[in-house]
This record gives sequence, structure tokens and C-alpha cells, in this order.
Amino acid sequence: MWSVSSAMWWRSRVRGAHPAPPARRSGRELRRILADLDVPQSWDRDQLVRRVSERRGRRLHVVPVPGRLVRAGHFGLWVARTDDDVVLYASETSDQHATHIICHEIAHMTLGHDRTARDDDTVDRDSLRRAVPGFDESGVRRVFGRSSYSADQEYEAELFATFVMASRRSADPEDARSRFLDTF
Repeated sequence: MWSVSSAMWWRSRVRGAHPAPPARRSGRELRRILADLDVPQSWDRDQLVRRVSERRGRRLHVVPVPGRLVRAGHFGLWVARTDDDVVLYASETSDQHATHIICHEIAHMTLGHDRTARDDDTVDRDSLRRAVPGFDESGVRRVFGRSSYSADQEYEAELFATFVMASRRSADPEDARSRFLDTF
């Protein structure tokens, strides 16, 4: 069940206000937030990105970058620009891991962690410009990586990303993975 503060916070996120988030949301609360995103069960990465973009009212771009750009143990970064958002992820990883990284960064967006996070100073902005063609740093408001967030925010983002990944089912009911996950 949602706590009053969590329900008020989520309602305000939908309406666009930005009060401080509650300390750490429960798994039940995170599942409800995921349900509110209304992501189809057989989503693919592009569908998920489009859905989140629609719900947030901001374009969202997902860009693979050389791992050396995503330093200090970060596999992904969220670049908040004036008119859109960009998720960068290390290109030298598996497709499954890349999708989880993207879900993790989407979790930070969806959960409103940007309101209390600080910029990540481990990002080499010159390398960023070289790695992402057409990247316009003048539109960058903030860059978020692991050092930007509290431990509670990282925990929430990781749990939310896990829930997003677990929610995916194959459109083919005969798919072994889908049948396995449907048993739980």
C-alpha cells in the first residue's frame, strides 16, 4: 500500500510539481509506479523508450558510447538537456545488460531523482562531444552518473530496473522464457 507521502509525491510528479521524494520507496510502491507507466508486456527497448518519452513529455534518446567515456565504474549516464534527455550506455556489453542499464537510467528519470542529485564530475565532457556526433553541450543542464545519487536512490533505480526487465514477456506464448516467467 502506498504511504500518504509517496502517493502525494507521485501525484505531484504526474502534475509536474517537484517536492522532495520520500526516503526509500518499497518494492510495492515501485511496482505501482511501473504499472502507471502502462508499458506493454511484450515491450522492446524502442517501445519502452517511446513510452517513457510520452509519459514525461520529453524526447529521450539512447546512445551507445565507448566504455572509456563512461568512467569510474559507470555503465550508463543520463544527460538532461534543455529540450530532451539522453541516456548513454557502454557499447561493449551484452544486449541484455545494455537494456538493464537503460532501464536503470529511466528509473532515475521516472522516480524524480534529478531533483536532489548533483552533477557527476567524473564525465569527460570533451570525450562526450567526440563520442556523440552532433552533441551540443550548450543545451546540457546536468549530467547524472552513479556519483550523482544517494545510496537509497541507486537502490530504488536498480530495483525499478529489475522490475521493468522482469515485466517483459514475449509476444510468442510458446517462447520458453515467457512460459518460465509466467509461472511466477
